[in-house]
Amino acid sequence: MFTTERLIVRPPRVSDLDDIHALFSDEAALTYWSFGPHRSVEETRVWLQPLLNDPGSAPYDLFMEMDGRIVGKMGCWRVPDVGYILNREVWGRGLAREGLQGLVGYMRGQGACDHLWADVDPRNQRSRKLLETCGFRLAGSAFRTIRTHIGWCDSDYFRLDL
Repeated sequence: MFTTERLIVRPPRVSDLDDIHALFSDEAALTYWSFGPHRSVEETRVWLQPLLNDPGSAPYDLFMEMDGRIVGKMGCWRVPDVGYILNREVWGRGLAREGLQGLVGYMRGQGACDHLWADVDPRNQRSRKLLETCGFRLAGSAFRTIRTHIGWCDSDYFRLDL
């Protein structure tokens, strides 16, 4: 867990379910995510349950809280793989940059890895710019790496040495 100027970045709680569902049911926010929008709160509950049951299984898989509610997800679902998503209501406020910079500092202090890695669909220009702004550099590309709800996606791989 870590904090930034406006965020508390922490593991999820049962009480976060509605906010997390709002995040993972938004089709626009999930355009480049590895799965499509959740269709029900129950689907989100099933997805969230393993994190709630065993928070130690993914200690860096965290959620962003602002003003008492979850507004995004920021962390390493599997070290050193970085992922992030924000609720559309808070887009354009610099929270992704703030959260990612906080995560980089936090992971440096944890000593869990010597680098961070992000897999980005090349069409996701906002994510590419965010990573570059936070010091990540393009390390390679591959075609048709994952099939998601939007079809086959390519990958640009970004790396940041810690």
